Amino acid sequence: MNINPKSINTKLHSIIKQPKVWLFVLVLLQTFTELSPFPVPKLERRVMDHAGILSEATITQLESNLKQFEVDTSNQIAVYTTPSLHDETIEDVSIQIFDEWKLGQKNKNNGVLLLIAPNERKMRIAVGRGLEGALTDIQAKQIIRNELRPSFKSGDMDGGVTAGVNAIMAAIRGEYAPSEDDVDTTGSDASAEVTSGVVGAIFTFFSLFIPAVGGIVFSIIGILITYPLLVEIFGGTVALFVAIALFVLVMILKRIFGLGQGGGGSGDGFFSGGGWSSGGDSWSSGGSDSWSGGGGDSAGGGSSGDW
Repeated sequence: MNINPKSINTKLHSIIKQPKVWLFVLVLLQTFTELSPFPVPKLERRVMDHAGILSEATITQLESNLKQFEVDTSNQIAVYTTPSLHDETIEDVSIQIFDEWKLGQKNKNNGVLLLIAPNERKMRIAVGRGLEGALTDIQAKQIIRNELRPSFKSGDMDGGVTAGVNAIMAAIRGEYAPSEDDVDTTGSDASAEVTSGVVGAIFTFFSLFIPAVGGIVFSIIGILITYPLLVEIFGGTVALFVAIALFVLVMILKRIFGLGQGGGGSGDGFFSGGGWSSGGDSWSSGGSDSWSGGGGDSAGGGSSGDW
């Protein structure tokens, strides 16, 4: 295949100038946005009381205790209270927040998130994969049942959160000690995200050879299937832009090389007029103290409850 750089440049300019290209990108952007509707807040401090259920004194004390706990053990614990789950399950929201904040060290995955949604009366302890042996699902359930729920039922939110955090620290204290040579504890087992990523990549590849609207549909399906893996790798925000970039790249390749158009680059494909019709953050906890997630992930472990 002879590739003429000048011809490629001309085709790229032709693609970029077409309004329907940008319209379709906006539609795709909206589609991906709807896949992850919970607005994950920016990481600002160890205790994020966006629901306003804790006193300032409690927040200050928790911040101090959690900071010292990390110094002693290297484990990272964050507390977040949200005014709304935005019609999402608390399990899904906890994973989105945990992985966006990247709690725990990258090679230890020793982070914990205590998530509380008072309006829905739900709570969850999400545990990084590296701490699942120290803070098991059964222990997380016991902490919710014995420490958090009784206080929440009586209206003592300060006491419940304090007792819950203390119990979490007691359960995992000493599991990891600070070291210079972290050992990768994530293992090499293929996750559901990797499997879906492979399937999505196959769909996307074959979309290159399918003409017109069919190729577009296959491209969208492939990228949608791949999206969970992109979130796992890049985080929610970056993954969205990577997915859009992948779609645009596929469309450009189809146009430049005439793939999926039955021969030649001027077929009746998407860009030729016969296809689409338009109709690691850091936070401050006071003074010069700053902290950020270390690159860990949640793995979905932990337990949920209500009151």
